[in-house]
Amino acid sequence: MSLRTLFAALLALSLMACGFHLRGHGPNSTLPYSSAKLVGNGGAYQELSRLLGLLKVDLNSPEPQITIQILSEGADKQVLSVNSSGQVSEYRLFYRIRFSASKAGEMIIEDNAISLQRNISWDENSVLSKENEEASLIREMQRDGASQMIRRINAASKKLAGNASNASATSTAQ
Repeated sequence: MSLRTLFAALLALSLMACGFHLRGHGPNSTLPYSSAKLVGNGGAYQELSRLLGLLKVDLNSPEPQITIQILSEGADKQVLSVNSSGQVSEYRLFYRIRFSASKAGEMIIEDNAISLQRNISWDENSVLSKENEEASLIREMQRDGASQMIRRINAASKKLAGNASNASATSTAQ
């Protein structure tokens, strides 16, 4: 075995040992539920339903284990910088999602907000391509927001399950 192969193997093992995961592939990227109900509409709703479909979560169950409600979402932009002739040269795009999640009527997450932002350079000579780039960045923020919702719901569910097991252990010890 060459020294280069050995080094690559050691590097891969050290990354695995530190808990490194690609985004969307770690232990918090899946839901501990096999069925869910989505309430809402818009881009975040579509991305979340696509992501849940990839995670093999049944969205058509008559009795879902969890209900995720997208309360509101919106995109906005503000001028970040202007050039010497007073024309906009850069914008900052904002994307916000408010959502809640409940399990059997019990709130897991109540009115949580995710706020994302991206910068985009602007050129008045290529407006069409910059508008396409802006739309692409908003779709990327919708995907990122859906992934963050999954991670937050997963963390809140684990915390709720941990609190329930601690409470039952305390009650049986007394």
